[in-house]
Amino acid sequence: MKDLYQLAISLICLLTGLKAPALAMKVSQPREVIVEKHNVTLQCKYNITGDKRGETFRVTIFKDKPGKRNEVCSGSFNTSMLPFESKGAVLCEIQPDEGSILIRFIGMNRSGWYFCHVEKMHPFPYTEDTGNGSWIFIKPDVIDRNPRRCPQVTHATLIVLGLVGILLLYSIIITYLHWPLGATACILGMKEAVDMKCELIHNFDEPATATWNGQRWETGPRQDNEKRPRGTEQ
Repeated sequence: MKDLYQLAISLICLLTGLKAPALAMKVSQPREVIVEKHNVTLQCKYNITGDKRGETFRVTIFKDKPGKRNEVCSGSFNTSMLPFESKGAVLCEIQPDEGSILIRFIGMNRSGWYFCHVEKMHPFPYTEDTGNGSWIFIKPDVIDRNPRRCPQVTHATLIVLGLVGILLLYSIIITYLHWPLGATACILGMKEAVDMKCELIHNFDEPATATWNGQRWETGPRQDNEKRPRGTEQ
């Protein structure tokens, strides 16, 4: 009797399992993503078939091909669908949603194939799938389609520039006019000093005097009658 009861339970479980649809996950992602800046956004969609809804998930991004060594970033989330950051080879901002995950790569500068791997961790049974990969191409040269315009020149700016130009021209004219006069005065002063020195040297045997006539210095022998030899007085 006991054996018949266990057999009946086993048949019921088998029929229930055959009636229930198989639990499976399908991950899809865009084939190509072309961007003009280093902040790249990749959207991965997932779909679970069956009567078991997931409560805890894990998403992992691989570069080139799925594998532990090629992991870019990863993170887990639950039904609260709160955004979070993940620090791996690249800093990622992950925004989960119902049936979709948005991954924003911060500072990515390498083009290549990127694969999205999604796992349903809880409740049992475990299921997972990997997308076919997205070719992310980062353009090397970014052309600014909205170039900045040069600031317009106002009337006040023109007036200030005009005054500065006039003052500069005035300074140049004054310098040009005073430079020859100053050079000439310097040369004449040097010439007087040389003439005076030559005259003193010429009359070195006689004591000399220098007198100021109001305009220049004049030199000549000292008029000293006591030192002149007798017989020379007139």
